[in-house]
Amino acid sequence: MNIALVGYGRMGEELEKLAPQSNHNITAIFDIDNPLKPDSDIAGADVMIDFTLKDAVMNNLKIAAQMGVPIVEGTTGWTDQFEQVYDIENLTMIFSPNYSIGVYQFTKLVETAAKLYGMFEDYDCYLHEWHHTGKADSPSGTANKLAHILLENLPQKDKILTETSHIQIDPSALHVTSTRVGKVPGTHQVGFESPYDSIQLTHQIRGRECLAFGALKAAEWIVGKKGIFTMDDFMSSQNNKK
Repeated sequence: MNIALVGYGRMGEELEKLAPQSNHNITAIFDIDNPLKPDSDIAGADVMIDFTLKDAVMNNLKIAAQMGVPIVEGTTGWTDQFEQVYDIENLTMIFSPNYSIGVYQFTKLVETAAKLYGMFEDYDCYLHEWHHTGKADSPSGTANKLAHILLENLPQKDKILTETSHIQIDPSALHVTSTRVGKVPGTHQVGFESPYDSIQLTHQIRGRECLAFGALKAAEWIVGKKGIFTMDDFMSSQNNKK
């Protein structure tokens, strides 16, 4: 498979390193000094993988659609514009705020736990995440996704609080907090607290390899397809193989 990388930061470098191990070729690389344009030469790429900045996403999606090339979108912080992607003619894309297969399965564990503990008013819930100081958004895209999963499945919560609570917190607020420090690996923890016990579910990545691996698997999957997909579609197809 031939791949064009859009964005050449840490994730782009990781994809460039990992792709040959799966017998894939990086045929073109675009970055801030060589941005993707409608007339760019993608050197026969079968798919694009985009890890850039939120302000560049819509433009990159439009160019991919014009070229008729599917795109794996991994940039975070732009989902307030997501409904606009359905107006882009001929767009084929898969989007996820986190391509880690381990994180995806973690979201399913969190969803199940929320349903189980949400049945009892005695259990309160929180979400905290840690990332390195270079992380551009806070809360992260993954934290936002987890927060909305919790909100959908906890009857006692109806809003998200991402700021410090300077007064007694509203019991109906889900407190979502973030730490940015050093080179700490991306970590997400969901906790359930009652007067009687404490439960924590934690996911921590070992490195960006897991994100690159998942993005490459998503790229393999979307080649030859038409439409707009999410990680749910990709993972459901893997389950159907069994």
